[in-house]
Amino acid sequence: MAIRASILEPNYDSFFDPAGPGRPAQIRIRLKVTLVPLDPSTAWARTGHGAKLPGTRPGPAPPSHLAANQAAIKRGSVIDASSQPVPCRSWLASEWQAFTPRFKHTVENAWNNQMVFLPVEKGDTLSDAEFKQLIGNPKAPAHVVGVLEVDLQPAGADSHAIIEVAHLANPGDTFRDRMTRITDESVLFTVNRFTAGRARGIGGETGQIAAAHEVGHWLRNPGTKVFDHVDRSYALTLPRAQQDNAQYGRTLGRYYSMMGGGSVVTNHDATPWLARLRRHTPMKLGWVYVHRLHFRWSPQDVSARQKRILLAAQFMPKIA
Repeated sequence: MAIRASILEPNYDSFFDPAGPGRPAQIRIRLKVTLVPLDPSTAWARTGHGAKLPGTRPGPAPPSHLAANQAAIKRGSVIDASSQPVPCRSWLASEWQAFTPRFKHTVENAWNNQMVFLPVEKGDTLSDAEFKQLIGNPKAPAHVVGVLEVDLQPAGADSHAIIEVAHLANPGDTFRDRMTRITDESVLFTVNRFTAGRARGIGGETGQIAAAHEVGHWLRNPGTKVFDHVDRSYALTLPRAQQDNAQYGRTLGRYYSMMGGGSVVTNHDATPWLARLRRHTPMKLGWVYVHRLHFRWSPQDVSARQKRILLAAQFMPKIA
């Protein structure tokens, strides 16, 4: 079985790029996203109704509005994920033009430059030709880098995700985001405080870009509606009053997760890439995720198999 170059599905698309000289192999998830500049003056905005959720039938498009000037701005309350009304206004066209590329750049940067996947051959394996596609640097162990691409789509396109974007009328107002509804300030870095350990006398804080977290919820498996918070399953075992805080991380270390309250891509957060990597390649089991900061190597870490493959291809001098 050859390595599959692409997998296109309703939840997201993925692509495998073989390594080249000085360039690592990549597993790229491409999420097609339609951003909607939400009209806050509508009844839609005043309810908890969001854009189309995964798995639901197509419905009406969220009401949008771009104001050509200050006089054309509309105002109203937008309901956030906690069912709280928050004063908002419509977007100026110039603001929206600046926001959309910033959204893409900010979300991609939050996720990328963190994920490295190593082949560990136990049970199933890759052929030499397939293994060679993971070698970009002959002095580094074969590996695959995980990448997120946000592919912005126009209104009405066949997108994987539809996200409404409200514009706060009062900068700095509290607005709890959800995967279908964020604000202009969701691309800003904010500090989150760990509270699930309060009863044990454990506190702490970390930071996160809310838009990156909410986009993460769209990286779901086929047939599911959401990619869950890092400790959602654990939280469901607790009394209801404790579930909301605990799902973002039952310990401070887990709270640092991108799908918790932080910005670190942990084993949980890397699951979508690992799942697709196992489908793109013949090797279904032998993949291990490590964070880029932990990916430390020396020539001694290069496997005997990799040395043999490179020697056969005359990519490196003979090693004793």
